[in-house]
Amino acid sequence: MLDSAKKRIWNAALRLAPVPTIVRPRASQFWQSYWRERQQEGNFPNYAAAIPLKKWFAHQIVDLAPASVLELGCNVGGNLREIGNLNPAIALYGIELNDRAIQWGRKNVLPSSAQVFCGSMVDTETILSQHGINRPDIVFTSAAAMHCDDTIFSAAKNAALAVGRKAIIHLELNAWTPADLYNGQAWRKSFLSDRWIRDYVSEYEGHPRVSKIETRGIPLKINIMDSIGRMKISDVSALIIVHLNPPDADIPS
Repeated sequence: MLDSAKKRIWNAALRLAPVPTIVRPRASQFWQSYWRERQQEGNFPNYAAAIPLKKWFAHQIVDLAPASVLELGCNVGGNLREIGNLNPAIALYGIELNDRAIQWGRKNVLPSSAQVFCGSMVDTETILSQHGINRPDIVFTSAAAMHCDDTIFSAAKNAALAVGRKAIIHLELNAWTPADLYNGQAWRKSFLSDRWIRDYVSEYEGHPRVSKIETRGIPLKINIMDSIGRMKISDVSALIIVHLNPPDADIPS
């Protein structure tokens, strides 16, 4: 309730001044703590909703014919459910900071075959090794990497490159142009924001495991637009598919 009251007050202030410049943005540690401990369970049904964007995203993944997928920051598991609905033979794995989200998802969302582990995407390699899981074909995020600062994302990216077999996929807040990147970074410096924008293509270009990178726009009619005062925002702006060269060796179980 307190977080909801703060949001109403903040939105009211923004209607008077759409881009405040006097509020210092929260550090990454604050948002990591929020997603781990403080997010409200009342939001879980919204994260679970079988919206068209989730269904479209699941099709993009299933069309690559994976035998297994791993979602970093899977929350209650709505994306894993949609993938499983399209192809029940795909092995579903997830890593999520918030144990309450995992437990709620197991009760209300996730297929019984899905395996979701509590932890940070930074520790992906350790978590998979501890549970005897070999390389998933696809490692993906959906509006999760955008909540991580560059240090956390870099570690998660390196883990995904180490464990992924066929592809890494991001449905995230992507900078299509230098102006997008500049304005998104300026937004964080002048606003109470939990969103980190980045150029996902340049994050992976030149890595020896990367064979090619695809970018796809999200159909506007299925993307979600939210309001912060008079500002309109979308959590995700692009689908990035990083195709991987075959790994040199499997992860020891």
